[in-house]
Amino acid sequence: MLRGTSTILMVVAVLAVVGFMWWLDRKAGSLDTEVEPVLEDVATEPIDLNTAVLASEPASVVGETGYLRSVPVAQRLGRGVFALQLDSVSTYPVLLSADLIQMDEQVYGGDMVTLYGHVFTLNDSIRSVWVEQGAVDQGNASAIPMSPSFIMADSLSFN
Repeated sequence: MLRGTSTILMVVAVLAVVGFMWWLDRKAGSLDTEVEPVLEDVATEPIDLNTAVLASEPASVVGETGYLRSVPVAQRLGRGVFALQLDSVSTYPVLLSADLIQMDEQVYGGDMVTLYGHVFTLNDSIRSVWVEQGAVDQGNASAIPMSPSFIMADSLSFN
């Protein structure tokens, strides 16, 4: 009587394993549905950046995208960076985008410009990279305005 029982138990064990594997396959098949991420549409409207705010609280506009209209250039610092004259005392750094640098846009002190761009945080490391990569001439490294932010200009026009 014991000999037949072991064969039956072996068959039951194999069937249990096969049934378990079948059940796992069915559950895994139900998980194969493709999930697409839902992204929020956070389109920010470009704003008119205020020169008074840039002069007094430049860190408050970090993250903003917008226009800066008819502002005089204080100084050209290199092939990719120049300083804007915001008021009689304050200057503000602008980095040209790679596209504008490739188009060889030349900006000089006294030019009146309108630009569109995004405001980023500026620190000593970023200033050093500008000099290392040639966006700022070596001799003008100390002339980069000590602002906590800068504008990366995506478009530039002369007035």
